[in-house]
Amino acid sequence: MTVLFRCNASPTIGYGHLTRCRALAQALRRQGETCVMIGPVAADARPEDQDIFSDWVPVPDWPSAAEDATRLVDLARRFDAGWAVLDDYRVDETYQLTLRAAGLRWLQFDGTARKPLWADLIVNANPAAHPEDYASVLHNPEAQLLLGPRYAVLRPEFASVEPRDPQRPVKRILVTFGGGDDRGAIELVLSTLLPETPSSVEFLVISGAGNPRNPSLVDWIDIFGQGRVSLHIDPPQVAPLFTTCDLAVIAGGTTIYEAACCGLPMILITIAENQAPQAMAWNRDGAAIFIGALTDISSGQILDSFRRFSSNSDGIVYQARKALESSARNGAEIVAAEINRRFSHASVPLTENLL
Repeated sequence: MTVLFRCNASPTIGYGHLTRCRALAQALRRQGETCVMIGPVAADARPEDQDIFSDWVPVPDWPSAAEDATRLVDLARRFDAGWAVLDDYRVDETYQLTLRAAGLRWLQFDGTARKPLWADLIVNANPAAHPEDYASVLHNPEAQLLLGPRYAVLRPEFASVEPRDPQRPVKRILVTFGGGDDRGAIELVLSTLLPETPSSVEFLVISGAGNPRNPSLVDWIDIFGQGRVSLHIDPPQVAPLFTTCDLAVIAGGTTIYEAACCGLPMILITIAENQAPQAMAWNRDGAAIFIGALTDISSGQILDSFRRFSSNSDGIVYQARKALESSARNGAEIVAAEINRRFSHASVPLTENLL
């Protein structure tokens, strides 16, 4: 079976969608399927993608949902694919009905349960996601909901990571806000916490190659970093870096699940609207502290949250254990297996009856 991945990724949108699709494609490849990436520019491809995707088709424009959907159907015919994975929040009902009319089946990543859904499989890893949330938006009577952290699609390097000892003191703080534009969040966190932490506490910063603020960030660390900040731009593997840390100050995307696998207590600051429901759910479960959106918070709120950790070692231990309880390491394999379990390996013939 050939599976098309329609993914949206850019410095502005971020690269979480691409990372998630890459991980799911790797799992599908291990299960014998062929995968094709549609959307991201060629510069976003990594060397290992040659072994993951049989083809990579850049699609730099989005004329309309209907036109993009028609283009995807055409590509499905070209690659003899009867299955797609949609990880693009621009996909609307018109887009989905175009795919459905053509006979294409698909998995769709969702994080809100607010838009009409016609997909065959819907994945929402939010701990607070429940089937009843989809009662009014799910229109495919044969659809299957894959809800909760069990279905979080993570990079394979996190499958065998050794969790942090919950009793370990905080000596290194992870700061990362995805692979795209961090909106100034990294500098805000560092400028807030560096003066207020002992000189023995280090900061490990991970930034994506697509972050346009990297040059200024390098300069800032050189001037103000006090020799306590290590910057890693687009490292080939992040799990080994995560495991050296004792606390994470991060955004509200897939990084939450990765940090949870490592048993890291977390302070969450969202930099995109779609991250908020997930961040709030982890906060409600006691597995993280959600401060708020970057545009709405102050350095004082960041400092207050950090002090809550510093003055409460029992709280750190509790949150680290809650994070581990909420984590899942093999979500990509589970989701890939659901695709294979539900559908045969034969391609679904695509009709010419487009809307």
